[in-house]
Order: sequence, then structure tokens, then C-alpha cells
Amino acid sequence: MLAASSVGAMLKAKNLKDGTLYERIDKAAQEHLITNDMAAWAHQVRLDANDQRHADEASPLPKEEDARRCVDFTLALGESLL
Repeated sequence: MLAASSVGAMLKAKNLKDGTLYERIDKAAQEHLITNDMAAWAHQVRLDANDQRHADEASPLPKEEDARRCVDFTLALGESLL
């Protein structure tokens, strides 16, 4: 969930403050702040966080590799948005 919050905070720092995280991710790709592949990855991080935030019992608990993937993406996003 913190990785998704970090994605949102980084997009807000780039003046993408309006709308949902979904909309801001898409806007970042449209404005060429991130690639379409990075947008797809950001959406996956967002969806993974939704499963945990909403305590969806049908969703499996995340594993260490899931957390590593989210952190790796968040770090890459931060570096690309500098």
C-alpha cells in the first residue's frame, strides 16, 4: 500500500494532482512523464494495494517477491521522474 501511496505522491510532485491515482497514472503516460510500460507497472502496483487496502479475502496475501517488485518499481519511478 505504501508503494502505491509513493506513486501517487511522486505524480502529485509533478503537478498531477487531480483525479484518481488511475487517472493520474494515465495522464503521466499521456504527457510522456513515464512510458506506457511504466504506466502498466504503476497500475499493477495500484491494484495490488487495492487488494490489501480493501482486505479482499479472495486475494492471496502478498509474498516477499511481490513486495520487492513494488519497491523496485517505486524506486525506478522516482529515478525517472527526477
